[in-house]
Amino acid sequence: MLKSNQNHLKNMLSASLIALSLLSPLSIHTAQAANNMSNTQISPFQLVQITQNIKLNMAQRNLSANEKNLYRKLYDIANNTPSLYNPAIQSPTEQYEHIRKQIRQQFVTVKQLAAQTYGSNAQQKNLLATNAFILIYYDALSRKNPNFYWPNLGVFVANDVRSNYALTFSLSNALDPLKLSNSQNIMIAGKNIPTLQNTIMQANQALIQGQADVMADIGGLSILHQHYDSAELATVLSPYGANLRKAFLLQKVADEYAKSKGNTDKQFKRLATDAAIGFGIHEQEKILQPMWDQALMRDFAKINDFILSLSLENVGLRGDIFIGVNKFKLIFTPYLIIRAPLSATNLASLQDRIAIARNGFTVLNEWKSNPAYSRWIPIYQSQIGQGEGLYEPIGAR
Repeated sequence: MLKSNQNHLKNMLSASLIALSLLSPLSIHTAQAANNMSNTQISPFQLVQITQNIKLNMAQRNLSANEKNLYRKLYDIANNTPSLYNPAIQSPTEQYEHIRKQIRQQFVTVKQLAAQTYGSNAQQKNLLATNAFILIYYDALSRKNPNFYWPNLGVFVANDVRSNYALTFSLSNALDPLKLSNSQNIMIAGKNIPTLQNTIMQANQALIQGQADVMADIGGLSILHQHYDSAELATVLSPYGANLRKAFLLQKVADEYAKSKGNTDKQFKRLATDAAIGFGIHEQEKILQPMWDQALMRDFAKINDFILSLSLENVGLRGDIFIGVNKFKLIFTPYLIIRAPLSATNLASLQDRIAIARNGFTVLNEWKSNPAYSRWIPIYQSQIGQGEGLYEPIGAR
C-alpha cells in the first residue's frame, strides 16, 4: 500500500514539474529527475509539499504601493533617453560608448532603487525589478524611434525571459521545506536541494546580465540612429562587427524609403524588419554568445535539447515568443504566441537563436498587418511599457 501511494505521489510530482518545464528552461533539471526517480531520495509527504508549494509560489500578485512607486521611477528613467545624447561629442563612436556607459549607470541606479524597496537580500524581487526596467525601456525606445524596429520584438522576448524567472523562482522556493528538513539526505537529480537552488539563481543572474548588456547596446544604437545617418554609422561602427555594419546598411534602405514614401506601408515595414533582423544577429553574436559560452548555460542547453529530442518537441524551452503581457493570468483577448522553428531548439547554438529571432521578427511584422491581431499588439506593448500586469509570482523574495 505504501509503495502504491508513493508511486502515485511520484506521478503527481512528475506531471507538475513537466508542466512547468513547458515554459521554463531551468526547471528541466528537476523535470528530468521526475522522470528518473532512481536518482531522487524523497518521501511521499515531501513530494506532496513540493507540488503544493509550486502552485502557491506561482500564483500572481498585485504590486504594493511602494512597488508601484518604484515602477514609476523606473518609467521616468527609461523614458529620459534624450538626455543620454551629448551634443558636445562629435564622434559617433565616442557618442556610442558614452550612451552605453550612461545606460549602464542607469542600471546601477535601478538596482539601488530596487534594494531600497525590497532590501538588498531580496535577490529575486530585485532581479525582477531590473527586468521590469528593461521591458519599460524597450517600449520607450520603440515609441521614441519608431523607424528602428528591434525593440518592437525585443520587449516581448524580454518579457518571455521574465516568465522564466517567475517559474524558476517558484520551483526553487517550493524546494525550501525539503532543504529545511534534511538537505543532505534528500537528493533530486543527483543534487542536494541547496545545489539545485544555487544553480537556478546563478543561471538567472547570467540571464539578467545578458538582458542588461543587450539593452545597453540596443539603446545606444537606437539613440545614435536618431542623430546620425545610417550609412555613416555603418562605416564608423564597422570595427564592432561586420553584422552591425550590414544592419545599418539595411536600416539606411528603410530610412530612405521612409523619407520618400512614409513609414506606414508594407514595404517600409518589411525593410525595417530586415534591418531589425540584422541588428538581432549582431546582438546574438557579440553580446549573447559569450553568455551562452559559459559552462552553466551550455550544460542547460544540452539538457534542454536532449529532453526536446525525447519528447517530440513537447517538453522544454523552445524559443517560442508570447506576444502578450502575462500568460499565467486568465486571458480574454487574443492569445498570440510565435512558435519557434522546429529545427531551432539548441539555445546554445548561435544559428538556432538567429533562426528563432528571424522567424519572430517576420511573424510579428505579418501579424501587424493582420486585422485580427494588429490592434492588440500595441495594447500589449503599452501595458508592458507601463509595467502593468507583469509576471509577479507571489513567492518571489
